[in-house]
Amino acid sequence: MSDKMLDKLAKILNQAENASTDEEAALFMKKAQALATLTSIDLAVARQHTAKNELREQPAHKMISIGQARKLNNARLVNLFMAIADANDVRINIASNSTYVIAFGMPSDVEVVEALYASLLFQMVESANAWLKTGEYKKEEVRGKKRVWDAYWGEWDHVTVWRPMDGRVARANFYDAFTGRISARLLEAREEALEAAKQKSYSVPSTGVDGQEYEIEVSAALVLFDKKKEVSDYFNAKSTAKGTWKGASRTARSGSARDAGDSAGRSARLGSAKAIGGSRTAVAA
Repeated sequence: MSDKMLDKLAKILNQAENASTDEEAALFMKKAQALATLTSIDLAVARQHTAKNELREQPAHKMISIGQARKLNNARLVNLFMAIADANDVRINIASNSTYVIAFGMPSDVEVVEALYASLLFQMVESANAWLKTGEYKKEEVRGKKRVWDAYWGEWDHVTVWRPMDGRVARANFYDAFTGRISARLLEAREEALEAAKQKSYSVPSTGVDGQEYEIEVSAALVLFDKKKEVSDYFNAKSTAKGTWKGASRTARSGSARDAGDSAGRSARLGSAKAIGGSRTAVAA
């Protein structure tokens, strides 16, 4: 992404951070994702117009740290990154222990994904911490099994017991719901940007069967399709991933944590512009 466009995205992030209402913050979030989508379209057109390969933006890959080894919710942080990547034409490989991902895509798109991830990760962790401190989740109970000695039969047996909801389980539910809501919002913003782009067409160079050069009009959808194919071809050629990522482990369901996570995802702000190119805060397990 050009410095000019990166500066523009940074300003929108600042506006989201300083928004006076949740509704205003949500509008800035849509605007940020729309900018990312429309920038991708314009960059894709530029790639088709530029004849010299060394000047064209080419697919690349980059390793991005997610979390420390053996942390409980690493896989859920990967889910957040994946949701943002899916909305921005970036494909990923995931480390078996979910401590890092390798992002494949146009450098400008990867840059956008990193910026959004850093900001939304901070918001997710902070909002989860604040909600957990209320202790609301402790009002829920989880069914489990307890091993007891049956003196009558002279053997061990298992009986059903109810225990208070564990904070770690509540956090996992919060993260799942937050990520689900963020994914929906980003994809909605992307679709709105693409719908608006349908009104535009682009002139790109082409070569006829007679070898003559001429220009043709193409849609934004076709431009993005060509870019996605280019990224897909690069991913298939460069990816060395083997096996299947196991994903996040299943947990007991916490209705209160999911409601809180969904609510936080609805009102999440994109965070400080300092997140672009900066370090991320340490995250809780």
